[in-house]
Amino acid sequence: MTARTRALLSAIVAFSFYSVWSWWVNSMASDDQALVLRSALLQGTYSALMTVTFTAFLNWTLSKMKCHKRPQIAVLPPLLFQSITVILLNALNNTPDIFATVAPSILMTGIYGLLYANSLLKTPEYICKYKLEGYQELMSPAAEKMNHKRQ
Repeated sequence: MTARTRALLSAIVAFSFYSVWSWWVNSMASDDQALVLRSALLQGTYSALMTVTFTAFLNWTLSKMKCHKRPQIAVLPPLLFQSITVILLNALNNTPDIFATVAPSILMTGIYGLLYANSLLKTPEYICKYKLEGYQELMSPAAEKMNHKRQ
């Protein structure tokens, strides 16, 4: 499966699941069916778009932090972005039960992010070359240049 197909499939699943979830949770908190439906469509659409955005953002942060002692912390910036965005959008929408609507999204995004990051860290593109060469710590470019001159 190509990355594009996987992203599209993930977006469809996210839209479907979170639309239904939001509709169910908010229909228990409000009798305003128009608001409940709008909240469901907002959460579903947001989840689909954020799935693709989060993945791209995580790819970028992980590529920058792959040589860090704990590269999994690369999940934190995209997760923070996702969390703030979903809370703000639902607050602006006047979603009846914001916490119940967004908590699963934030939790699942965090779990997805860690699993995805760990799987990427096993691929050649995301394996730190210093770790492959047996270096214990990240060498600066200047130190790397000096090391190559010695060889």
